[in-house]
Amino acid sequence: MMAETEFQLVEKNGRIRQGLFEHPVDEINYRDFRLRTAMGKEAGPFKRWFGFNQFQFISAISPELIVCAAIVDVRIAVTSFVYIYHPATGSLDSYQFKVPSFGGFSGITQTPDKGRWFFHQGKNSVEMECDKGQRKLTVRLKDGTTIDMNYGQESFEPIRLGTRVDLNGFAYTQKMAGVPCTGKVSCKAGEFDLQDVGATATMDWSAGYLKRRCFWNWICLSGILPDGRRLGLNGACSTNETSFNENGFWLDGKLHRVSGVAFEYDPFDLNRQWKITSSDGMIDLVFDPAGAHKERNNFLIMASNFSQMFGSFTGTLKTTDGEEIDIHNIFGFTEEQYAKW
Repeated sequence: MMAETEFQLVEKNGRIRQGLFEHPVDEINYRDFRLRTAMGKEAGPFKRWFGFNQFQFISAISPELIVCAAIVDVRIAVTSFVYIYHPATGSLDSYQFKVPSFGGFSGITQTPDKGRWFFHQGKNSVEMECDKGQRKLTVRLKDGTTIDMNYGQESFEPIRLGTRVDLNGFAYTQKMAGVPCTGKVSCKAGEFDLQDVGATATMDWSAGYLKRRCFWNWICLSGILPDGRRLGLNGACSTNETSFNENGFWLDGKLHRVSGVAFEYDPFDLNRQWKITSSDGMIDLVFDPAGAHKERNNFLIMASNFSQMFGSFTGTLKTTDGEEIDIHNIFGFTEEQYAKW
């Protein structure tokens, strides 16, 4: 058991703490959550185990290279993907893996700021670690691709959000973007030093009893402005939205919170230009896709239709103190996802 002084998401009464948290959440203690059925009865052990899902997504973004990796635990299976995009040549190396949730192929923790996540399938491995504010991504693939990435969150204000979901669930998400990172990448496009190419990191750590069927759009960008400031942005629509949202952008680690975000795009052709705006006028961006990582998984009782577009953003951002920032070809992502958990 964790010490009483540590901050857990679920309170002693079995309900979650809701809202945006300025301090770290030490544990997503979902086993203490009083999960109900739709008819208001206490959920049984299987539903309590089966209904809880987690994922972690990490990227390093620069004008020369985009590197992404994820581990997703959907209980009956654990999936992982890795992809590397080289803008100069337009080459994309994409990898997808699946293993059963049993058998020791993977390991997941419920502690957002410490612990180790791992995924192993034969000679392919993806590991994500956090210790004392320092984070690390290590990837080893059987074709010789390697990623060794390090980043921290000192003097950085992550978005930490806990909300109720549907009638009987909850979600916790922790986001960062525009974080300095170091390390090396060896891939088919060549050898890269992440610091030398000006890469900045993003992270999405999420867990909870999510809606049985859900849909969302997401935006994330990360880069360095002409004046040398590091910029990161995160926003979403149709998920984790009650009285709170996960929308905001960072300048050198300082968070500027944003209101609701709207996505305009052609759902029949995701490769066409997107427009993303916020109701408070702080975000006004267009996104030009360069490519996509797509997955379609159907486990009958669980399914996912996932399109993560990568490309460049242009437009303007406004800070909370009124500064207007011009954005020109900063790389990042948009996303359309349907999931049945």
